Amino acid sequence: MIEAVLNGVLPVAFVIALGWLSARIKLLKHEDAGVLATLVIRFALPLALFEAAVKTTPDKLTNIGFAGCLAFGLMGVYLIALVLGRYVFKHDLRTATMQALVCAYPDMAYFGAPILAAMFGPTGFLAVLVGNLVTSILMLPLTIILVRVSGKHEAGQGTDNPWRIQGTSAASAVTSPIVWLPVSGMILSFAHVALPEPVLASVDQIGRSAGGVSLFALGLMLYGEPVRINADIVTNIALKNFVQPALMVLGIAMFGLSGELASQVVITGAVPTATAASMFALRNKTYTAEATSTILISTVLGLVTEAILIAILHP
Repeated sequence: MIEAVLNGVLPVAFVIALGWLSARIKLLKHEDAGVLATLVIRFALPLALFEAAVKTTPDKLTNIGFAGCLAFGLMGVYLIALVLGRYVFKHDLRTATMQALVCAYPDMAYFGAPILAAMFGPTGFLAVLVGNLVTSILMLPLTIILVRVSGKHEAGQGTDNPWRIQGTSAASAVTSPIVWLPVSGMILSFAHVALPEPVLASVDQIGRSAGGVSLFALGLMLYGEPVRINADIVTNIALKNFVQPALMVLGIAMFGLSGELASQVVITGAVPTATAASMFALRNKTYTAEATSTILISTVLGLVTEAILIAILHP
């Protein structure tokens, strides 16, 4: 059981260390992380999510209780963090939105997948696939909309016609690759369209780089940045590592899940913050120091929380 957790954590730590070392020996600069962030958010991650969606059979995507439970846990923490960031920590809307994303976006594909596969075999990827669809359809579009609305207000363009601003923001979210590519993959899956193997291989070539590149960029971001401990980060860790799995347990009761599916959603809820969240923060030039510290601490703590959960839930 501990080996399953280590298989998920040690590769993460190794690639982060490579990124940090590359900055330490001056092969790359701290600022170069921004270029890698663009690669991840605009190309690699959207294509990775597209591939996951198109390879998932429709019957697995239509388990309403399973998807509802994941959506409840993921979006529940997002909304809690957004309210806390805006009204307790008094952040502006852009910063509060980044805090919400950092608290609610789990690293399902690159931390959770090895653990779920070790516990449940190939079916363990179901939570990763459905969870990524939830974030692609709900969480990421909402993040983009709120950031766009915040930008319009900061520019003094948001007072006359807020509905027009929100409509423009929603259109921008829908046309973002990280939203429309996974949705397109889901549509192809429901339409039983099988893409040619060369096409899938081409998508996989760039898509599988998302995890390594985002972790490497995180290492670059960490170099020269002191690991901070403040009220924001303590709150983020509490929400991500403890409140989110607790909400998944509540969702299990609400949606009547049991057995392997119930175990999958709890394990997914305890997965630490995704490095892609720091890529969003970096691209939006806000909350980057808090995001990187949260991800680092959340990942280390995830070793302990996942080990405990595996000991309890391992079939």
